Amino acid sequence: MAVCAPVMSTMASVLTYDVVDTPMGPFTLGASDFAIHSAYFGKPTSVPAAGSDDHHQRHPVLALAKEQVQQYFAGQRKTFSVPVELQGTLFQRKAWAVLNMIPYGKTWTYTEQAEGMGEHGKARAVGMANGKNPVCLLVPCHRVVGKGGNLRGYAFGVELKQSLLEFEASHLSKSSDN
Repeated sequence: MAVCAPVMSTMASVLTYDVVDTPMGPFTLGASDFAIHSAYFGKPTSVPAAGSDDHHQRHPVLALAKEQVQQYFAGQRKTFSVPVELQGTLFQRKAWAVLNMIPYGKTWTYTEQAEGMGEHGKARAVGMANGKNPVCLLVPCHRVVGKGGNLRGYAFGVELKQSLLEFEASHLSKSSDN
């Protein structure tokens, strides 16, 4: 199973942004020369000038991420292989790593995610970590639900979380193994 590949960098770099139009609204990607650092629903509110469309076409990480997001929303991709750099605490990075274990079209509870991390009894802390996921969708925090399947918070609204889960369920048998 291909998953987002975490990248650790030692040099600060300037991020380049691009916005992908999706059926669920604009999706913003922010990338360095080596990895995606941010991915979120909505348009950027205050970022440096993103440059020309031609620049985005030549930015290898952004171009790959944009292509993979478009494939996901076309029902042709289940996981992402674009490199990501996740910056957070050790606990947060551990929680985000486990998110990639949740199969496409399926959900886990926060308790199951905590247990997958070896952090029994820390479901609430896991939920807080998921809320700080800097690369939503690419690292699928939308696949985590409360006990009994109840939808809990999502940084972009519970309605969007529900839409993503319904989208994946409806494309489960149609998508490739990517």
